Amino acid sequence: MSHCRNCGSLELQDLGFIGVLAPFFLKRVFNAELAIRKSTDRRKRAIQRFTRAAQRILQRIQPPAVAVELQSCIACSFVQTKVPFHDEDISRLYADYRSETYNRERNHYEPTYGTIANQVGEHTENGLRRVDALTVWLNTKATLSGGAILDYGGADGKFLPDLPCQKFVYEISDIRPAPGVTRIAEETALQSYSYVQLSHVLEHVTQPLQMARHVASLVQPGGYLLIEVPQDSSTEILQKLQSGWTDYSITIHEHINQYSVLAVQKLLEATGLEVIALDAIPVDTPLAKQSFIRGLAQRRTA
Repeated sequence: MSHCRNCGSLELQDLGFIGVLAPFFLKRVFNAELAIRKSTDRRKRAIQRFTRAAQRILQRIQPPAVAVELQSCIACSFVQTKVPFHDEDISRLYADYRSETYNRERNHYEPTYGTIANQVGEHTENGLRRVDALTVWLNTKATLSGGAILDYGGADGKFLPDLPCQKFVYEISDIRPAPGVTRIAEETALQSYSYVQLSHVLEHVTQPLQMARHVASLVQPGGYLLIEVPQDSSTEILQKLQSGWTDYSITIHEHINQYSVLAVQKLLEATGLEVIALDAIPVDTPLAKQSFIRGLAQRRTA
C-alpha cells in the first residue's frame, strides 16, 4: 500500500503527471536523453528537414519533457513521486558529486552551472554566512557545549555550527573533510552525539522518514536533531495542488521531495523526539532568494 515517505500517513492524493525530470537527472539516473529521431519514411524525413527551424523554435517555447506522477500527503503536505526511485538509481546522480567529471557533465546539460559550481551550498541569512547564522539560531534555541556533534551526509562537514565540540561528518564519498572535522565512512563507526544535523539531505533521498528515524537513534539523551531542507514550492502552491490545481509542474533535479513547515514538523514528530523549534527562514543563495525550513527536536532524558 502506498504511504507518505515523510510521515508514514496513508492519506495520499494523486496530483497527476506534473513532475518533470530534468535532462541532467534523466541522463545520470536512467542514462537516457530526450531525442528526436529521423523518420524511416523518405517523405517524412523531407518534411522534418523542411520544418527543422520551426521545430527548434517550438522546442524553446515548449520543450519536450519526461513526466512522472506525483502525490501529496493530506496529513503533512509533503510531495513525492507516486512510484519511488530506487536507491541504486539515485546513487548514480551523486557517484562523483562535485568532482571534475560531475561538473563537466552537468555543464553539458546546464551551461550556467559552471558559474555557480564553487558556491553550491553557500547562502547568507540575515546578512550572515551560513555557519554563522546557524550558530546564532541554535544558541537561541538550545544549550550546546562540549561533547561530539555530527553532520550526517554532510560532504566535508564544513557547515557544522561553530561550537566548542568535537566535530564529525558521516560521508561515504571520498570528499576530504574540512579542517577540524573527522570523517566517518562506515555506519558501524557511528556512536551517539549531543547534536546531529541532517542539513539539505532529505530532499535528495528515497526514504526520508526511514533515514530520519535512523539518524534520530544517534542522538544521545538530552541531545538534539536538526533538520534543514529547502522549500522549493510555497505553502500556497502546495495547498492549491491539494485542492486539485493542475496548471503547475515541479522539476525533479537533485530534489526528489518537496517540503513545507508542516512536513518537517510531522517528520520530526515521527522520529519520537520532542519538537522545540520550527522556522521558515528567508535566505539568499547563488541562484535566488528562497526559504529554508529548519526544525530542531530534542531527545528528552528519562
